[in-house]
Amino acid sequence: MSKISFFKLCYSLTLLFLALVSVYTPLYSQIGTKGQNEIQFEENQIENLIENLENDGELDFNTLYEDLEVYLKRPLDLNEATEVELKESRLLNDIQISQLISHKSEYGDLISLHELQSIPSFDLKTIKALEPFVSVGGGLYDYNMGIGEMLKNAKSELYIKWRRILEDQKGFDQNRTNAYEGDPNKLYLRYKFAHENRLRITLLAEKDSGEAFFAGSNPNGFDFYSAHIHLKEYSQRLKDLIIGDYTVSLGQGLILHNGFGSSKSAYVMDVKKGGRKLKSYNSINETNYNRGVATTLGISKKIKATVFASHKAVDANIISDTTDFEFGFDSFSSFKIDGFHRTPSEIEKERTLRQTSAGASLQYSTNKLSVGINALYDRFNTSLLRDNKAYNLFRFSGQELLNTSVDYSFRWKNLHFFGETAMSDNLSFANLHGVLIGMDKKVDFTVVTRNFDRDYQALIPNAFAETNGAVNEKGIYLGLILRPIKNWTVNSYFDIWQHPWLRFRQDAPSGGREFLIKLNYYKKRKFDFYVQYKYETKEENSPVVENRIDKVAYFDLHRLRIHFDHKLSKALSLRNRIEFSRHREINKISNGYLIFQDILFKPIASKFSFTARYALFDTYDSDSRIYAYENDLIYEFYIPQFSGRGKRYYLNLRYDLNSFVTAEFRYARTHLDFKREPSGEVIRPLIIGSGNDEILGPKQTEIKAQLRFKF
Repeated sequence: MSKISFFKLCYSLTLLFLALVSVYTPLYSQIGTKGQNEIQFEENQIENLIENLENDGELDFNTLYEDLEVYLKRPLDLNEATEVELKESRLLNDIQISQLISHKSEYGDLISLHELQSIPSFDLKTIKALEPFVSVGGGLYDYNMGIGEMLKNAKSELYIKWRRILEDQKGFDQNRTNAYEGDPNKLYLRYKFAHENRLRITLLAEKDSGEAFFAGSNPNGFDFYSAHIHLKEYSQRLKDLIIGDYTVSLGQGLILHNGFGSSKSAYVMDVKKGGRKLKSYNSINETNYNRGVATTLGISKKIKATVFASHKAVDANIISDTTDFEFGFDSFSSFKIDGFHRTPSEIEKERTLRQTSAGASLQYSTNKLSVGINALYDRFNTSLLRDNKAYNLFRFSGQELLNTSVDYSFRWKNLHFFGETAMSDNLSFANLHGVLIGMDKKVDFTVVTRNFDRDYQALIPNAFAETNGAVNEKGIYLGLILRPIKNWTVNSYFDIWQHPWLRFRQDAPSGGREFLIKLNYYKKRKFDFYVQYKYETKEENSPVVENRIDKVAYFDLHRLRIHFDHKLSKALSLRNRIEFSRHREINKISNGYLIFQDILFKPIASKFSFTARYALFDTYDSDSRIYAYENDLIYEFYIPQFSGRGKRYYLNLRYDLNSFVTAEFRYARTHLDFKREPSGEVIRPLIIGSGNDEILGPKQTEIKAQLRFKF
């Protein structure tokens, strides 16, 4: 029997087995939808947003599921929820939020959830997904509840996670001069003591693979610790109080924003940033957070004031001036943001810089208008001196930076205007402005324009744009949603941009454009099918060098995806995808494909569930690489990069030992048949990874385990 025939036979038997399982799934898995909707609704949102990111790695979105778990127990009251609270919930897009608020303003409070069908942008699919999480009536917060009662009613959760690569990696060879200091185990611990989402006390600790544990550079145990106390909506006056680690989101991200989403994706209307200005920090990212005190106060019903202060140690590449023998002089050339402290050179850069930050925001809001004034001040204990590169000419250098901005949001009939104008202390500007238009039940439209000066300066902005940094970019984005007939939806966007000044790998002014269209057919409780095509062309340095000067040229990237999600029952789903990529540059074309089969078995009333995938991929090189979202342990998400030719498979097991303890296990393996060097040369035998992470062999096997305790 050939390998292909054997594969088909196994595949057919698997489908037959799953069909039989779905037929005999107990009736209790057909009733009660809250648990399943909790998983499916949020996973679909996350997948559509993050799988379009042009990077891979582990992502930590602990609060995404946690907030929905709160809404399952205490549904969000659509009659009382403000625009900020609706945005923070991530249950609705901006047009739906705008039309809901306008509907209530014109007709009064909702009588029932079925009334949502009279709002143009709410289709039956959206309403059914919302049902477990929202209500009409019941209120949002009990302001008569004191801290003592919250502490009395609070619940505890403890997460213990372990991860390891089974194969030997070069960095753990202690005969190497730059070997890892610690063992291969990655450890994670998180304790949360919370009452709903109003009081949270959290401690988080993490050690990466290769970092020391209660030894060497980490005599106190874990490499990274984070903690906070967050009191939320305590009274009409005290909206937020956070002591410890937190994040700040201001305006549309031209100064600072740590909100999730609001980037180019198949969610074409998700272009406006919003939500609460202050959030407690729950991530293992060791860079983008503040450490100190922050609060939001309700000055009046329409005015809120936010103030915050932070002081923390930061990893950085320190430069010592050895020419001044008497005093010496230190500066830093860049931030080190990966959070790894495994080798002597990495440990040398650990917490070498001190950063002090302070800021404030004053917000005036009514049902139709919101205007905010924002300020952020940052200071380091030494100066930033960037590399002497042409593209760094206008970027921030120095010891302190001041940013100010004005943001706004205005609703008029079916139009929702929003934007922000920001200024850095060198008197350079960044502008972002947009409008969301709910035309009727069948058409939604949005336009976003941006104009960031080449010398505008901000440390960690996060604006809606093609590139990070909110600098050196002009562009316009058009987004469109069509609902031509029942069950069919068309999502599409077109974005065009220019970079007036040089950038990394772009040694001349450059530009690009991007187009996406997604055709989706959804049948309730049956299947979800879509075809998505994305095209991007942008200028980068050409591999053809003329007169020893790099010349920019257009590079094209095409991606075509066909995806089918079939729900055999509420407990069992099959998910299939095939994706093609094609990258073209001046003298080379690179093609690739990925095909996978997912099995998701999540019976609602069962203690046991699992998800699994088998994937085959073949890409010419990294230019045609493909990214694909993977199910992982609860509250963890992963998007691996597929490059070369090979296969990947994983299995996630989850078992609820009782109502207090949940155990999870993950096994994942990648097997490469071959890969190519940039020259096109095929490499065998294989080496997976690079540097100290290098594995001599064609396989990489990862195992994870997690225990969650509720008490």
